[in-house]
Amino acid sequence: MSMLLLRILPIFLLLGLGWGLRVSRWVDEATGNALKLLVVRVVLPSVLFLSFVDLDLRPDYGALIALVFAVCLIGLVVGPRLLRAAGIDRPWAKFLMTGYEYGMLGIGLFAGAYGLGAVPTIAVVALGHEIFIWFVFFALLIAARDGRPSFAALLKRFLTNPVIVAIVAGLVLDAFGIHAADLERLPVIDALMATLRLLAPMTVPLILIVVGHGFHFEGGAFGEVAKIVALRLALQIPLAIAAAWGIVHLALGFEPRYAVALFTLMILPPPFIVPLFMPEGRESDEERRLVHRVLTVHTLVSLAIFSGLLAVAPTL
Repeated sequence: MSMLLLRILPIFLLLGLGWGLRVSRWVDEATGNALKLLVVRVVLPSVLFLSFVDLDLRPDYGALIALVFAVCLIGLVVGPRLLRAAGIDRPWAKFLMTGYEYGMLGIGLFAGAYGLGAVPTIAVVALGHEIFIWFVFFALLIAARDGRPSFAALLKRFLTNPVIVAIVAGLVLDAFGIHAADLERLPVIDALMATLRLLAPMTVPLILIVVGHGFHFEGGAFGEVAKIVALRLALQIPLAIAAAWGIVHLALGFEPRYAVALFTLMILPPPFIVPLFMPEGRESDEERRLVHRVLTVHTLVSLAIFSGLLAVAPTL
């Protein structure tokens, strides 16, 4: 079996396992949601803390963070205009044109293909995205559902999110020159670090199983779904090529692995949190089903594009 298949096939098999567990009802919706919380609150924070505490911060990361934040803003501004031009009148579709499912898919894909040692690269690339998600995208989702949120409420959500806490803690320790090896020499803390290292290998299989469990293939409105996915990719792929290889690699001089990580981020589907903010009610049910179908179809297309990327860039 070729090296490419050995890397990509397990990813598809884990996604298929998650979907099979759902359709067979061996793992019901409630259990799937519990597994998702386990990923977001325990597993992802573990691997991200370990990644950032040994990051070795560089001054040029600031330009990378600003670029990714700007790319997200472009999607936010241009995306709705593309939808209107295509005659798509769906109030929640605009949230499907920007942002990327970095946590629940990006890390699993990137680490599954390139190994857990590659996580720090995509973690740095995604910092600007996380700032955008929590202070812009998140605020717009809440405003669409409940009205404009206060900055204090957003900041509280940001600072109490386990993923953000792990990232900030890792960055602060790294900035003071305290790394994993230093922590592993301290009593009690050494046991905590050993626990985090046991949790980290769960990241890839658990994330991919949870993502597969969330696939929705219900019929209806496929033409509209395909149009939204095509419009998003028509915006994101040229933007990804220009940002990753034109700016990150050529203009800013980052190593190719950062370009690969940014391209991977930008081919991902929209954030999976969008349906969670949609209001309940019969009128919203059709819109929610549409959003779920877009996320599922886009995820499958993203996997196909990522397979092509892996063929072109098999190593970092």
